[in-house]
Amino acid sequence: MKKAVLLKTYLVIFCLLVFSIPFSGIATSLPNILLIALGVLFPFCFRKEQLKELKNPTLLLYLGLVLYVSIDIVTQGFLISDISQLGKLYMPICLLIASFPINKEIKYVQISLIVGVFFIVFASLISLVFYVFEQGEFSFSSGGFINKVLLLERVYIAFLCVLSLIFSLHLLGLSNDKKRKLLIINSIIVISFVFIIAARIAIVSIVFIAIYYMFGLFNKKKILYVIGVSSILIGLFFLANKNLRNRFFYTDQNNSFIENLKIWEPRMVIWPCVYDIVNTESFSFYTGIGSYKNTRLELLDCYDNTIQHPEKKKWFLHIKYNTHNQFLDFLLVSGFLGFLCFGMMFFSALWNGKNSFLKISLVLAFVLLGFVENYLHRQVGVYCFAIFLIMLRNFDSNEVIKNE
Repeated sequence: MKKAVLLKTYLVIFCLLVFSIPFSGIATSLPNILLIALGVLFPFCFRKEQLKELKNPTLLLYLGLVLYVSIDIVTQGFLISDISQLGKLYMPICLLIASFPINKEIKYVQISLIVGVFFIVFASLISLVFYVFEQGEFSFSSGGFINKVLLLERVYIAFLCVLSLIFSLHLLGLSNDKKRKLLIINSIIVISFVFIIAARIAIVSIVFIAIYYMFGLFNKKKILYVIGVSSILIGLFFLANKNLRNRFFYTDQNNSFIENLKIWEPRMVIWPCVYDIVNTESFSFYTGIGSYKNTRLELLDCYDNTIQHPEKKKWFLHIKYNTHNQFLDFLLVSGFLGFLCFGMMFFSALWNGKNSFLKISLVLAFVLLGFVENYLHRQVGVYCFAIFLIMLRNFDSNEVIKNE
């Protein structure tokens, strides 16, 4: 088989893998199967000189972090108990290496994610319509059932919409008029969907990304005008969408906002527990607690000792909440050195991509999600993070956003 045919086949499989990421909630094994197929073709498509792309400081920082966590876990004797989670940390590196044969075709990877997200959003909207007709109401500000209705957990389908928006805005200036219209339509759809399902951190991400995008596109007068119009539209969304108001302000509860936050927000229990664990003698500045197993046990012990309400305590011990913060997760598992390394990785990406809308927007999106979610604990999150690392490779991004 000719090399050109192999490379095209490789690109198609890679794009199918990226397309399948939004469907990992209902087809869990599909991305992994496609990754195996890439592994079979990889030796025939890879060139040794492509290894130099690993010299990217951000990629090296992540690789160093994973190796540091691995050594910490192995030396503490928790390799067997933590092997599954450790494998999730290595998965983005595997997908990053698998992307080496893909060079100027990176736009097809972005398009594949955009199309995949569009179809999962479309399917979820149909599912929502059926749910509303069946239940006779449009109320899902709380409750785990919404994740089943959406075909993927709310936080991740909303985050995928954010990635779709970033790629759409990036590709706008690289496309002809027909494709630009499709990208604009897609942007409107994913933004509207995020507001409909009341995904808080995704909404915050979209607002910041949109403002940053406008600073590169418009002059100051137009920016103020667009921000004003956008603020009115967002306000109307809050007025029209009861779920959105409830999700942000807990208006469906009888207590004050602060009291409701303490009652209904799990992180108000989880993060103080992280603080308590960091201040115990078992926590090391250099190695943290030393394993994911110990982290889980320490958090469960804290929930058991600090939560007074019996039903709430039972729920926390049943769900076994993790830190709900990727930065704090590395802090507990690998100490302050791991925590700083993870933070420096984003700072490095921000510094090296300071003239790139694509890279800065991705950094912003992953940092914000990392404040409220452990995305490296979930398959869909791991694959999304892999896409982030791939986009940090030294591609010619052809940024065309200009001030008017």
